[in-house]
Amino acid sequence: MFNWEDILLTVQITSFFIAIINNSILINLIINHSPKDIGAYKYLMLLISIFEVIYAVLDLTVQPIFHSFGATFTLIVNTTNSGLDKRVWEILAVVYCGFYGSSMAIFSIHYAYRYWVLIGKERNLSWFKGRKVLFWLIIPFSIGLIWAVVGYFPCYPRASTNDYLRESVLMKLGLNIDRIVYFAPYFYEKNEFGQNVIYWPSFVGIMLDSLSINLSLLVVGYYGVKCWNKMSRLLSTTSIDHQNIQNQLFYSLVAQTVIPIFLMHIPALTMFMFSFLEMDAGHLSGFVSMSIAMFPALDPIPTILIISNYRDAIKRFVLIRYQKLGKTKLCRCLIFKKKSIHPSVSSSNVL
Repeated sequence: MFNWEDILLTVQITSFFIAIINNSILINLIINHSPKDIGAYKYLMLLISIFEVIYAVLDLTVQPIFHSFGATFTLIVNTTNSGLDKRVWEILAVVYCGFYGSSMAIFSIHYAYRYWVLIGKERNLSWFKGRKVLFWLIIPFSIGLIWAVVGYFPCYPRASTNDYLRESVLMKLGLNIDRIVYFAPYFYEKNEFGQNVIYWPSFVGIMLDSLSINLSLLVVGYYGVKCWNKMSRLLSTTSIDHQNIQNQLFYSLVAQTVIPIFLMHIPALTMFMFSFLEMDAGHLSGFVSMSIAMFPALDPIPTILIISNYRDAIKRFVLIRYQKLGKTKLCRCLIFKKKSIHPSVSSSNVL
């Protein structure tokens, strides 16, 4: 009988291996089978896949447990049986927070690029040529840094947070609060008179995090709508092949964006809202840990399936492997034995 922690670990390990396989396949397809006129967008696509590989490694290493209780939503790293110093785990957890926060910013760059391609804005597109493409890494890095700083300072464990979470963490997760690493925005705490007071650093920190994510989503929505409006008008004057590849790139990007929104940001936002309202989400917070782990495993799939060049390359690979398998001695032997077992089938058909 699996307990909750076993199920979570199974999901995290399975998602890690699927993420490595799917992103490795996609990286190979992007490098070797991308459309000829894809341009610098190939490097932006590689950026997403590399990002998701690193994210999957971080998720399996940290194995975050998200726990909602009252006025807190906590990221927990179980270091009970670890031989590493707790400081190391704190750094890894902070880096994990940074990667989580920067995920949507990477997609916002893609949407801006796709729109500039559609309208032929060469001045902006020139910033994606050669080493200049590294300039755009500043945007997700900056947002990731905000998340890392907020995770470490306003959400760092305090005596009041320890006392508030101790019983809940022990009862629901079986963990000793003094032997784990955790970060929690504790929004309300009691003063010396027993009254609830707002802990403003947590509020300000979470507001900064929310603002950075919302800004990325705003850019995604703004350029996404503009792309949608421009595609039908501008692409009607181009060749059918060019229209098809632009449509495929756009729709695969939309699908890739929807996955982290529903698996990462909406669940986390919901848990933060529970914390603001001092509501205990209970076991629902456990699903957040699982859905976030699944993000890098599922996100490459739309691109592999939607872009025809990649889809055809997969079909050719499978067909070649199938044909080679059919020529092996073992396969020929099995076919021969099957015919030997049913020799009368052909003669009965003749009669």
